[in-house]
This record gives sequence, structure tokens and C-alpha cells, in this order.
Amino acid sequence: MFLSLNKQLKGQEMLGVTLGNYSGTPGLMVNPAMITNNKSFLDIHLVSADVFFMNNFAFIPAADFTISDLFKSNYTFPTYREDSKNFIYYTDEKIKNAAINVRILGPSAMIQVGKQGFGLQTGVRFFSSGSRLPWEIPVFGYEGLIYDKLYNIRFMDYNFDFNSTAWMEVGLSYNYDIYEFLDKKLTLGITVKKLWGYSGASVKTKNVDYIVLNDSTISIRNLNAEVGFSLPMSYDETGFSQVGRTFKGSGIGLDLGLVYTKKKQESSRVWRGGKLCSQVYDDYIYRLGISVLDIGRINYKDNAQTHTVHDASVFWDEVDTLGYTTVNQLMTELSTVLYGDPNASYSGNTFKIGLPTALSIQADYHVTELLYVSGFWIHPIRFNRNALRRPAQLAVVPRFETPFFELSVPLSLYEYRYPRVGLAARFYFFTIGTERLGTYLGMADLNGLDIYFSIKFSLGKGSCRSLFGGACSNSNFGNKTIKRSSF
Repeated sequence: MFLSLNKQLKGQEMLGVTLGNYSGTPGLMVNPAMITNNKSFLDIHLVSADVFFMNNFAFIPAADFTISDLFKSNYTFPTYREDSKNFIYYTDEKIKNAAINVRILGPSAMIQVGKQGFGLQTGVRFFSSGSRLPWEIPVFGYEGLIYDKLYNIRFMDYNFDFNSTAWMEVGLSYNYDIYEFLDKKLTLGITVKKLWGYSGASVKTKNVDYIVLNDSTISIRNLNAEVGFSLPMSYDETGFSQVGRTFKGSGIGLDLGLVYTKKKQESSRVWRGGKLCSQVYDDYIYRLGISVLDIGRINYKDNAQTHTVHDASVFWDEVDTLGYTTVNQLMTELSTVLYGDPNASYSGNTFKIGLPTALSIQADYHVTELLYVSGFWIHPIRFNRNALRRPAQLAVVPRFETPFFELSVPLSLYEYRYPRVGLAARFYFFTIGTERLGTYLGMADLNGLDIYFSIKFSLGKGSCRSLFGGACSNSNFGNKTIKRSSF
């Protein structure tokens, strides 16, 4: 069972889009309390997308690939060894992790009305994560059971999992400035999301104790594992023909956020109604935020199966003769091997997958008129192993920011271990960026990728004549009475 699952393994935070004062709707993905802290009172978002992949097993050496190679005519990716593999792998014996995150933020909007802010987001997401994967399992997947260097070794592995799901979401956001006095402001934000799951799969292994004896024999001494899946296909037919409902599951998601702002000045002018464009933007010395993201789960009930293996042991010979053409055929054959009964492993027709819940802290310091430095930290929170794992990240992001142009250079530490340098630029309404610049320049191994873009329009506070100007270009615009306050 665990050998077959390995075949499935074959952004992340969009820091150049989500942290600035013109972040608008995408900024709510990091902290839902950012509506009333933007330089815009209205943001109309068309589309944003992020494609992210990272693993610490397979890679293409830095010397063999740069982004310019893709623009060469008749370019083909490098191949390795006699069997023409498209990648090689790290030969260390470290625990392996992998994450894939594809996120599309669709038509969305946000608006500020005084101390309140309202937002609507639509989106589609695909997320896969493999956590604490034993190093030898992907090696067997790459080399096959003919790899005799791992024969007659007793492997005892514990507590590893793989989860994957695709879903659509629609979210409603609300902000309120719960405290504002002199040069201090505290904003609370929440986003509630309705989730529709398109497909999902979950594999949770408590332990496996096994020895590979040769290319056709495995001695499984003990195995405890759970598998759940709900896929857009018939389990009795080959191919991906749609079966049942389009959405196989549903759920609720929740983001919570808090933002504290230390303003540069006290303002005696308070917006008391009238034109929304006349609202005041108050510049700040620094801003601190904390948020808990993606609380919730998706419950799959349609076309769903769960299988449980409890304290199974078997001397499995002729592994190489295992053949199947459908999902049900695979599961019944595995159940027969492990229990001697084709239906013994079946344990239910519903399962749940938790969202990639995470705790995040953000900080932003206004250095000079157009220069800012942000700090960003995000760490996964998993309530159980039937949940997606969001990778940890620590970053410092200096940025140059004007209404018409923005340039940021994210310097991040992925999983507290892998340093990365990114680059993002905004030109009016269009932003493009990556947090893995070294990979594209041939300065680092290609063991993942990250690229994102955003297209949106906004109306600035403080001026009812300009699409991008007003308070966005003058931090004191609209303030008739100002008083310098202490730090």
C-alpha cells in the first residue's frame, strides 16, 4: 500500500503582493484585518494566481537549468542515467517533506466605510503536502524494487502522512477599528469562507515495519495506516470520467486577524459620512499584525471511501505481479494481500481533510517616505494528521512603494532551513513576483518553483479626482489639524 502511494508525490505566501499598503484584497489572505489599513478605500480585484512547489528529495542541478533555457527553441529538459530520468535525488537519509500549492484568487472586492471594512473573495485552491516521509520510500519509488542497496534492511517508520485536496471557496470579510485614540489604532478582522471540495485524498501511517528482501518480496512485520479518498472518477472503470456530484465535499473556513497601528500623527479630522473617497489615510511609524489562517476542514461524503489497516503483517512475495486497472481492483487486491479478504480493509464512506491552518505574525516599519521594511512569520498548526501542512516561513521584505510602482525583495528562510531570495514588482495594477529568484537564475538547484501575479484596480483615500492618487501619494492629505506624537 505504502509503495503505491509514493507515486502520488511526483507560494506560497505571495509576499510581494500581500504585505504592502496597496495590497487590497490579496492582503486579506495574510491578515483579514487589513481592509481599514490600506491606502485605498475601494479595491476591485480581477485575478491573482500563485504556483508553488517545494521538496527536499528530487531536483535538477543548478548547472543544468536556468529560466532562459525555456526561451530556447527546441529546448528539452536534461535527462539522467540510462533510463533517462528527468531529475536526480539527494542521497541523504533525512526525513522528506513536500508541498504543492496552486491558488487562484478570482473576482473579489473590498471597501472601507469609516471604521468598518467589508470584503468579498472568490477563489480556487489545490494543496498537497507530504510530512515526515521516510527517506527510503521515495528512493524505492525512483529506483524500483530492483534497487539492491536497500535489500535486507529493516525499516521502522512512524507518523508520516500525505494529504491532497482541491476546492473552491467564497469568503466574506469584515473589519472594525475597535480602538482608535490619538496616534494608536487597533483593528479586528474576520473572514468566513464557504468551501466546496472537488476531490481529496488522505494517507495517514501510524507505523510500518518492513524489509525488502528482493525485487519481488517484501516482509511486512507490522503496519497501521488509514487511507481516505474522494475522486472525480468511477472506481470501477479506467480513466477520469465524472461520477456523481461535481463537488464531493463541503465545509467552512475561518481567518481571524488583529492589527495594531502606531500612527505618525494625531488627526483631528474624522470621516463622518459623505463621499467615501474623502476618507483619511493616516500614515504610520510601524504596524503589527497577528492572524490565524485557514481554520476549518472539508468533509467528503460523495464517492468517498476509507480503508483501515490495523496491525497487519504479511510475507508478500510476487509483489511485482500486482496488477490493477481500476481503483477498486487495487484496493481489493491490497486488502486480500494484507487480510486474506477483499473487503476487510474497507471502513467507511466519509472522511475529513483539515485546511492548511497556520499562525502568522506581520510587522511593517516605515523607514522613509517611500521605503518600508516588513517582517513576516508563518508557522503551521495541525490538530491531527488528516490535515494539510502549510510550510513554515520567516522573511524580511524591504520594499520601495509609490502609487504607480512598487519593488520588493523578499529574503526568506523556508522551513527555518532553506534561505531564498525573491523579487516582486508592481506596475500600476499589475504585479508579478517570485520568492525563488536564485532557482530561475541557475544559482540554486531546481527542487521547486514559485511564481505569482496579480491584476487589480483601486481608488485611493483623500482624493475624489484620481484613480491612484490622493492620500496614497501624500500621507498627510486631508488632515487639517495634525500634531506630532511621541514614538
